[in-house]
Amino acid sequence: MIDAGRAYSQANRQFVNGVRELALQSSRDDVIGSSLAAFAETLQEMNNYHTILFDQAQRSVKTQLHTFVKEDLKKFKDAKKQFDKVSEEKEVAQVKNAQIPRNKQHEVDEATNILTTTRKCFRHIALDYVLQINVLQSKKRLEILKSMLSFMNANLSFFQQGYRLFTDLQPLMKHLGGQLDQLVVDSAKEKRDMEQKHSAIQQQDFSTEDTGLDYKIDTENGIAMEGYLFKRASNAFKTWNRYTHTHTHTHRSNITL
Repeated sequence: MIDAGRAYSQANRQFVNGVRELALQSSRDDVIGSSLAAFAETLQEMNNYHTILFDQAQRSVKTQLHTFVKEDLKKFKDAKKQFDKVSEEKEVAQVKNAQIPRNKQHEVDEATNILTTTRKCFRHIALDYVLQINVLQSKKRLEILKSMLSFMNANLSFFQQGYRLFTDLQPLMKHLGGQLDQLVVDSAKEKRDMEQKHSAIQQQDFSTEDTGLDYKIDTENGIAMEGYLFKRASNAFKTWNRYTHTHTHTHRSNITL
């Protein structure tokens, strides 16, 4: 969990850097630039809170429980090994004592003394083993509850800090929400205007094609009429003069017949 949390913090840090770069690229737009910068700062602060939370989880859960397992559980395992060993020795002493002939008093006395000593040692080790079991059970409850309580307090602090942080950011978010609503309305209106202009231009193009007239941008009404006009001169050569006529000017050229 802690390793995954650190990986998340690293990925979140990269995301915040991306938001900051986007804010710098949008610096000409005051709304976008300032808003993204404020969001980046808030996210960075939240990432810092996450880092603190993971550090506290490291101390409260992993370290404390690791100490419990490494030290207290080790004592319990050592006590169990001694108990198992002395239990086996007691059983061996009992078997030997039972197998010795009763007519060999010296061997009987020796086996009895060994059995008595082994039983005393067994009772002593057994008491230590029971003590370690009780201590382990009691400390296990204590350490687990203590670790989890510390971890939950760390989570409480994390969410309280996050709540205060976003409470301070809330006015900006509400203001941006209102601006976005207006931007949606303006964008829809602008889209309708562009569609209407596009439709009007298309209709005007179709109208120009139907009349067979050329559409000129530099004319008053966008329509130019052109053609040739021939007129015979009254001179001795009787030349024909061709006039190129538009609505704006007339160009003359001579044709001699």
